[in-house]
Amino acid sequence: MSGEFRVAVVGGGVTGLCAAFYLARHFGRDQVVLLERSDCVGGQTRTSCADGFVNDWGPNGFLDREPLTLQWVADLGLSNRLVKARDAAGRRFILRGGELREIPLSPPKFMTSSVLSVRGRLRVLREPWVRTRTTETESLWEFAARRIGREAADYLIDPMASGVFGGDSKNLALAACFPRMVEMERDHGSLFSALRARRKQGKRASAAGPAGVLTSFDEGIGFLPEQAALRNDFEARTRAAVTGIRKHGAGFALTLESGADLQVQSVVVALPAHAAAGIVQELDSELSSTLREIPYAGMTVICAGYRRERVGHDLNGFGFLVPRSEGLRLLGCIWTSSVFDHRAPSDWVQLRTMVGGATDPQAVTLSDRELLDLFRREAGPLLAIDSDPEFLEVYRWQPAIPQYTPGHLDRLRRVEAAEKRHPGLVMAGNAYRGVGLNDCVVSAHRALERVVRRAAD
Repeated sequence: MSGEFRVAVVGGGVTGLCAAFYLARHFGRDQVVLLERSDCVGGQTRTSCADGFVNDWGPNGFLDREPLTLQWVADLGLSNRLVKARDAAGRRFILRGGELREIPLSPPKFMTSSVLSVRGRLRVLREPWVRTRTTETESLWEFAARRIGREAADYLIDPMASGVFGGDSKNLALAACFPRMVEMERDHGSLFSALRARRKQGKRASAAGPAGVLTSFDEGIGFLPEQAALRNDFEARTRAAVTGIRKHGAGFALTLESGADLQVQSVVVALPAHAAAGIVQELDSELSSTLREIPYAGMTVICAGYRRERVGHDLNGFGFLVPRSEGLRLLGCIWTSSVFDHRAPSDWVQLRTMVGGATDPQAVTLSDRELLDLFRREAGPLLAIDSDPEFLEVYRWQPAIPQYTPGHLDRLRRVEAAEKRHPGLVMAGNAYRGVGLNDCVVSAHRALERVVRRAAD
């Protein structure tokens, strides 16, 4: 297989699919090729349906706060297929002292909440008087402990780090993970002052970013990449692994696993950092070394189905997260059938549990039986479950989620320097500027802009 295209997109996950879609719109369908090494697209954003259960393998949706994601959905003709999470999804819980405690969403509820002790709540209220001194290497936990206290860092911020990154809050760089928090402290002196300022402007916001409603499809979030590939807006090749990239004239030559070469003017590498490192080794060994420095955490997703009467808890909410200080292995559990309609058959429930992450790398090696025993031991008492599920699917991702550890912004600068050394090369995906689905779409648009600018030079 050989030939010439204007642009090649390497990797068929959300970033690659979105980038290929808009590049083909700009340059024409016959000018863009997407190359995916596996036999299907979607990466970790996939969904399977079995026995009436809708099982998301990785992410379970996106927050509707990103206009670029909503525009992509609209351009795919899928806006009328979107579904919003139920109102009950606004109720979220934290495990503390063996009990599920609801996270307070308003100041009055916060003052009476049992998530934090009285002393912990009073320490949070001191936040406006804390000095500003964020550094690039300050961890998420260190920032939270400094501004709102150690207890709040342990029971509010640490589980958030597990839920978003599968990460260790003490080893995630705040400036890389949540740059908005850095901006809020720098521009307003405190998080409270920043939130007040945004509310005066009529903007909904939290310390982590603007608010949004969890959004998906009845068929699961995997429906998005499936439909993006089916539209035939660009040439998509599966089982087309790229093994190397090298310079070729003013552009690049891609070597495929089959041994064939593909010549392109620009290439978007939308792969996990560890996979990208291998294919850019010949092109730029310094870039390859930098990419290998980006660590990843593994993750296991357990999708379990129970008859409703076998679960004693009312499951009225989104689910719960487990602070690492509680000493359990479970990271959290999403009550999927309470969040979205049509996720389980009538009179059944679906529970989606995460195990592993940066603090428990061995979890991905557990057998299904070991995972079920772990679930029953740790979640069973919380949800009043005393039996195995009648439906079970387990998805193991190793590696799964990039970890923006201290030094990530320096690594990002080195990646950007490599892009400048090789005009037409764009590194894209969730390894760089955000791990969520929305971040992948934003990354795709960054790639689009850089390729279009390159073509205009």
